[in-house]
Amino acid sequence: MIAKKHICHLVYGFHVGGLEKIIVNCINELGDQYQHTIVVLTQAGDLVEELPSSVTVIEMNKKAGNDLSIHWRLFRLLLDLKPDVFHSYNLGTIEYQWVAWLAKVPKRIHAEHGRDTYDPHGKVAKYRYLRQISSLIIHKVVAVSQDLYRWLQCDVGINETKLVLITNGVDVDYFSPYFKKTNLAKFTVGHVARLQGIKNQELLINAFQQACRQDCDFSRLAELILVGSGDELQVLKALSNADPLSAKKIVFAGRQQSVRDYYSRFDVFAMSSIAEGIPVTLLESMAMGVPHVVTRVGGIKEVILEGETGLGVESQDQNSLADGLLILFHDRALREAMGLLSRARVEEHFSQRVMVGAYADLYHQGA
Repeated sequence: MIAKKHICHLVYGFHVGGLEKIIVNCINELGDQYQHTIVVLTQAGDLVEELPSSVTVIEMNKKAGNDLSIHWRLFRLLLDLKPDVFHSYNLGTIEYQWVAWLAKVPKRIHAEHGRDTYDPHGKVAKYRYLRQISSLIIHKVVAVSQDLYRWLQCDVGINETKLVLITNGVDVDYFSPYFKKTNLAKFTVGHVARLQGIKNQELLINAFQQACRQDCDFSRLAELILVGSGDELQVLKALSNADPLSAKKIVFAGRQQSVRDYYSRFDVFAMSSIAEGIPVTLLESMAMGVPHVVTRVGGIKEVILEGETGLGVESQDQNSLADGLLILFHDRALREAMGLLSRARVEEHFSQRVMVGAYADLYHQGA
């Protein structure tokens, strides 16, 4: 009997989010020929319920700031688990690759799914150095977009022989236009993401409010639904309530385990991020046949086809974002055409099946 390959995943937290959904989907799709352990430096949330019962989740309950006890505890844990592969995700976990190296884990992989709130453009020298020096003992570094791949190679200085491009993918059968609903009495602008600074929902709310002021029909029929929660929730609610004209048109739906029903209500998906890898929620909405108005940042530029699947605007450009919402509001035929092309784009280039196959190949490659 062939022993199952044991993958140890290390994440900073494990709550509802794009990165965490990718991990859950990969584990579910890879099947029972693998053994998975998820080590969470802080705490895990309700997303754990979507994992198979065979998956072990270990919370380290890391203290805020530098908690040096984590390194020793993780070292002892890895000696006990004896995983075949150690797979860490994003900047907050990369230093622990040295622990896996000391524990002699046979294969060590690190994945960059996007930059961080405190370094959205990847310019902070100490973080670049940490990535570069850690790459010396990492076998493969995964980038989920060409933008991140080029940055890791050219700016961070990671040897290209260690870099692998695996773009995010979604389940195109589950996220399907078949489930799309039509409500001609409403025009729904939708957004799904964590409510945090790097997502810049403040710009989206301001642009929506501007569109309401500019166009009476838009003001009468439009609503903005923000699905997600996070540190910026109260700030964004205050911003929403500050404009009486649009206050009741902006809905904060909170964190949702299942978002397909929300995508089915959206006429347009909007995203106003400062930086992105390849956002899973954008792919999911496109698979549902929803056109988009999004900022041209990071890997988003690799996903969308300007003027075909949706509209792209510059980061921080409130006027263009408002104009984009109005253009699609007034042209239903354009929305429908863009929705069809969005679906086709994701089916061809961003399917979950291809993504999971790439990770399976990576796990089985020799160190």
